Amino acid sequence: MDSYGKVKNWLLESGICILDTSDPNVGAVHSFYDLANKEFSFLYPEITGYYISTMNFLYNQENSQKYVDMARLCVSWLIKIYDTYGGIVMGIDSDKRKTEQIFSFDSAMCAKGLLDFYDITKEQKYREYSKKILDWIVEECVNDAGTVKPVMMQETKKFFESAMWYGKTSCFGIKLAMALLDYGDAKYREIATKICETYKKFQNENGSFALQLGSKAVNLHSHAYAMEGLLYAYSVIREERYLESVQKGLDWATSQIDEDGSIPLWFNFNYKSKAAYPLAQLIRLLVLVNKITPNLKYIDAARKLTDFIVSLQSEEKDKRANGGFYEEFYKSIFGWKKRTRVNSWTYMFALQALNWMENYENLSFENSIKYLY
Repeated sequence: MDSYGKVKNWLLESGICILDTSDPNVGAVHSFYDLANKEFSFLYPEITGYYISTMNFLYNQENSQKYVDMARLCVSWLIKIYDTYGGIVMGIDSDKRKTEQIFSFDSAMCAKGLLDFYDITKEQKYREYSKKILDWIVEECVNDAGTVKPVMMQETKKFFESAMWYGKTSCFGIKLAMALLDYGDAKYREIATKICETYKKFQNENGSFALQLGSKAVNLHSHAYAMEGLLYAYSVIREERYLESVQKGLDWATSQIDEDGSIPLWFNFNYKSKAAYPLAQLIRLLVLVNKITPNLKYIDAARKLTDFIVSLQSEEKDKRANGGFYEEFYKSIFGWKKRTRVNSWTYMFALQALNWMENYENLSFENSIKYLY
């Protein structure tokens, strides 16, 4: 079985998504599988949103009802989470703190998943729930300058910034534009444009996106998120500046490729890592942009990145790990070590990246960008 077949099989057979209809959390997707402890991590609403979008992508590829059935379970779980907590909380497990926070980014990814499921079924209920989420984002989360408030306490409804990088106002907020534009509302389009215009505040002269305003730190994952939002916005609004910004960001990223085909996750930061998931994001962006303005260096870079992420694909006998992707190589005092966690969002980004690389000649930008998640 090839790399794409393996990761698709992991998607369906590993247990990363709870498919047992007798389980009260049927439809939820785990964050990762930990090989060391032989257990799945917490249930992750944001990643469940990505899973729905992945099912939409696979349904478009194969027209198989099983993907619709699986996505319906996920959608039902997300709606239950929303109704229970009044929003999309961080996660569900024994640590109750994960239900105390509602993240704007996570909420937007879940809204996008709901809209992708609506595209399949045309059942109005899912569009209505996405609107509830998007209304909250528009009315409460977007600052006058277009930046996005990251997290709200579920009980007090007060926003704050946490010590963690994902709990701060960041360039990754640009990706929220995708769900807003996908809904197709004039007000949402205006807010999405306002969010996208913040690229001018975050993008450095060399093309990289600063993690936070005024920060020297660059996180490749967030850098890719910003470009995803801008490229999706370009496909809808056709603002050339957004495409130019993405090209500048890709030029910087590809200039950072190491000899082994990897790119560091962090720049100007004290944590050293080579992660698979941002590379899969970059492959997708390189393929899409290359379909607009062909550039040999982009497709060559995509091949190098693909070779590296395939080296992180698990070949464990344990079906809960086999075919998935290890999260990263990280640097310790003992040198580079592999983190033995099979990460759920890595495989979703990688599945699409591998599919697009294998079918590159038959792709078009217009027919592919709408399935980006």
